[in-house]
Amino acid sequence: MDFNDALNTVLADLTPQPWDYTGPDGTTLRVIPAGLREDKGRAEVLIRITRADATGLYDYGITGPDSRGVAEVGVTTTDLPKVIEALTERGWWADNTLISGALLVAAASGGVAVGVTEEHGVGQHVDVGMVLPESQRLPLASALRRAMDVARGWED
Repeated sequence: MDFNDALNTVLADLTPQPWDYTGPDGTTLRVIPAGLREDKGRAEVLIRITRADATGLYDYGITGPDSRGVAEVGVTTTDLPKVIEALTERGWWADNTLISGALLVAAASGGVAVGVTEEHGVGQHVDVGMVLPESQRLPLASALRRAMDVARGWED
């Protein structure tokens, strides 16, 4: 094994891994631990919904003001337990005061509705939502729990 292989192995082990669910229409929900140093309770887990017809994604899936059909919001490790509880208890949780937008998680007929609003400035926002089947409710809660554990590892 040469140096580059060893470095790539270490980086792969340290890099937070996303969790994805893609619905029949091609819309994808992704959970990503941010992996950035933060104060206690301030590390984020990013939740992104991308429609199959999304446009304006920058390299590496980063969204911007020109993005359409894709929205991402960060939820802090302080708020994530409430989101996870809403999923496990078939309840709902919403917050429209998140730094970069809003998130809604609510029990729906046959599954769970997830809505993400990403703010890009005054009057500029993108709303994207999807309904996950009931079979994905607990896997989403588990993915959020694992992502929260990873994010907490980045807190000082």
